[in-house]
Amino acid sequence: KMSLVYDSLRLHITNDAFYVESLNAGSEDVLVIDRISFEIDLRKNHGEIPPALAESKAIHAIFGVVNLTGGPHLIVVTGRTRVGDIAGHTIWKVTETEIFPYRKSILNLNESQKSDNDTYLNMLKHALSFHDYYFSTSFDITHSMQRLAHTDPSFHSEPLSVRADHRFFWNHHALHEFLERPELSKFTVPFMHGFISITSCFVQGRTFDLLLISRRSTLRAGTRYFVRGLDMQGDAANFVETEQVVVYGRNICSLVQTRGSIPLLWSQRPNLRYKPKPVLAENQSLHLASFKSHFDSQIITYGKQVVINLVNHKGVELTLAQAFLDAVNKTKSQDISYEAFDFHHECGSSNWNRLSILMDKIELDQEQFGYFMQNRDGTVFMKQSGVFRTNCMDCLDRTNVVQSLIARASLVKQLQQLGIFNPNSTIEQNPELDFTLKQIWADNADYCSRQYAGTGALKTDFTRTGKRTKFGLLRDGYNSAVRYLKNNFSDGFRQDSIDLLLGNFCITETTSSPFPSSEQRRRPVILFLVYLIFSVFMIVALLPATGFLQQLAYVMIWSLATLGVMSYVLRHGVDFVNTPSLVHVKEKYD
Repeated sequence: KMSLVYDSLRLHITNDAFYVESLNAGSEDVLVIDRISFEIDLRKNHGEIPPALAESKAIHAIFGVVNLTGGPHLIVVTGRTRVGDIAGHTIWKVTETEIFPYRKSILNLNESQKSDNDTYLNMLKHALSFHDYYFSTSFDITHSMQRLAHTDPSFHSEPLSVRADHRFFWNHHALHEFLERPELSKFTVPFMHGFISITSCFVQGRTFDLLLISRRSTLRAGTRYFVRGLDMQGDAANFVETEQVVVYGRNICSLVQTRGSIPLLWSQRPNLRYKPKPVLAENQSLHLASFKSHFDSQIITYGKQVVINLVNHKGVELTLAQAFLDAVNKTKSQDISYEAFDFHHECGSSNWNRLSILMDKIELDQEQFGYFMQNRDGTVFMKQSGVFRTNCMDCLDRTNVVQSLIARASLVKQLQQLGIFNPNSTIEQNPELDFTLKQIWADNADYCSRQYAGTGALKTDFTRTGKRTKFGLLRDGYNSAVRYLKNNFSDGFRQDSIDLLLGNFCITETTSSPFPSSEQRRRPVILFLVYLIFSVFMIVALLPATGFLQQLAYVMIWSLATLGVMSYVLRHGVDFVNTPSLVHVKEKYD
């Protein structure tokens, strides 16, 4: 397939400029980025590249430019791996990136500015280290198959970076200078963040490709506890569009589902407790306005909405569930229906067969929504008229289990329609397909979970094997412990990394340092050291102590001190949490 973006590039680096040379056949384009004036020019390769070069290397794409305290930094892709093909178009996953500062020296910066620049650079490297970025130089992976089929011819003549869905265009901010110049479009490629799996399946003597694509939204993107619910524009935290696609010859079938945080104004800031208490905004009119804004855009994009809410019907989760149902009822939209299913109560003690109760309830809706189908000559035979929007508290573990079951039910219908299955066939009768489907959905769970919560998903033993296992329970315990540590002690930095990459925080020459003072950072450390010294002192005093009463007194004093410290830490838990520095408050209500 013809490349819409140059897919063979070479970066030449001199003291004065970066030269990005197109190696595509028939092309003489050279992108020249001046390292002193920061100007970008498109030239023809007629002796433009100086012969005395400091460095030269093959690159696969330009990710963009991000400004730090020390000036602009060019980000390029130097490593990639082939995921597979979609209708003949190659899809790539990024494996390595490199960052090059425009300025050769930061001697003009003072010590505080140098420290800030190092911190920003580490954040940028961390955001790029996720290695869950995907791109194609000839196919638009930011749009679903149905959206691509329902566009006019002029859309397909637009450059990839112009027509990409901004919700899933993760380097849009980094490319903003390039996007203002249409003539540079062959050097600009949109990167999607999320998950893509492409697997060739052989069933009943037929071969088809099974794809799973999860597109993570840039709007209200972030980490598990620092970004929850909606913002005032109606954008939901952890919003992911997941599309399961079957490509059989020139036939394409696809099913789109969405997940997103409970669509209300709420927060759940980490405070060292295992599960911080969620806080709902008190202003009901703001709730409804954001809720309506969220679903208005969802209905325009996807059609009717069946909301599947999997949270608990007791405790703090019940408060959110009741507020959610109340918002649905007050909105009175014919295009929104609400289905509550207390996952933990219904499926407790490994009774996961009870998920069939939920599947039976939504069977009619799934039949009515259908799926997208395009036949050999490009004619759209069927289109999907609505989506299931699923959520639990994190929209990770419970959500992925239910989404995988909905996708499985749709796949049976699609394979029957394509003539691969007969009317009575099931996926379970085809062990290899059954295994493949379970693995890709479990992998999807792990990727989405790692991006939002910092660890692999919980409950993936069920997704992978169809049943709960003791090993799965142990692994869930381990992942839960790691999530707790990351969410409390490293997610502030991770949130800052995302905000910096997406341009939610922009650095200019007048930007003052957003980072806490060394005194603020030292406070928790000082408390810990004082407690440690006191504990050592008590042990030293206890060892030579004679008599039971004297030893008991020392133990009591140490116990009281320990309780006092624990009580203080829990009361002031937010002071000990690693919090974001760049975008302190996501919304006023937070």
